[in-house]
Amino acid sequence: MELRDEINKQQQQKVVEEVIEKLSPPSSIRHLHMEGYFGSRLPNWMMAPDTCILKSLRLLKMDKLHCSTQLPNGLCLLPSLESLIINNAPTIRSVGPEFQSPSPLAVGGIITASSVVAFPNLATLRLAGLCEWEEWVWEEQGEDVTVDAMAMPALKVLEIINCKLSCVPPGLASSRRHALREVHLYKLSNLTYIDNFPSVVELQVFDCPELRRISNLSKLQKIEISYCPNMEVLGGVSSLDSMEMEDGTMETIPEYVTTVRPRYLKLTCSKELYESLLTGSSSEYDKISHIKSRTICAEDKD
Repeated sequence: MELRDEINKQQQQKVVEEVIEKLSPPSSIRHLHMEGYFGSRLPNWMMAPDTCILKSLRLLKMDKLHCSTQLPNGLCLLPSLESLIINNAPTIRSVGPEFQSPSPLAVGGIITASSVVAFPNLATLRLAGLCEWEEWVWEEQGEDVTVDAMAMPALKVLEIINCKLSCVPPGLASSRRHALREVHLYKLSNLTYIDNFPSVVELQVFDCPELRRISNLSKLQKIEISYCPNMEVLGGVSSLDSMEMEDGTMETIPEYVTTVRPRYLKLTCSKELYESLLTGSSSEYDKISHIKSRTICAEDKD
């Protein structure tokens, strides 16, 4: 029965792949949404480096790619793409440099790779539900590469949800990346540090149990840290204005709070810690006494 089911699945996948291969969209298309595709590979018109067929595409959203094992390689050459959203691709484990680095062959072998800007107009990148994703290979480009020539030079908002990445790749967390304003990281079970985002003004981290360090975000103004119990270091955030922390199991205030001076703090903690802070004279209260504007709440377990 298992063998028959597997054969049927493979036959169905082959049919789906053949059909979608014939559904190449017109070059004038601006928005494309693919949902529930269960082929093992994406169509050639999406995977091929020659992506001029999608030259007008501004929004690409792909949902429920349950059998696809890699992201399309040719998307980085789309000249008009502004928003890329990929949801629920549980069989992708690694994203290689080809995703964000066009090769000379990708542009006909005439133009050198360094002169081709990858994702030149991409402003929003959302990768969610790649639950087995562990590796993103993307090294920072050399000093001889100008900011305008780096991959995703226009990226403003980055959102990564539910994966196993242990760090944000150096090519993305680059000291020369100046357009990126917002970073949202939710449920990254293996994430250990966030470092070197010089232009980010808003950072949200939620349910990252291995996260220990956030540093070198010199323009950061607002930070939200929720359910990251092992956080130890928050440094290089001299512009911080607003800080929100939430963890209903929090019984003591982390020491790193004493090293920052935001104008405002919102703290949601356990009932026991909340009652201790209300006295205004405990050692825990001393950790936040230097922050003049505060809102303190106890999490309602009901």
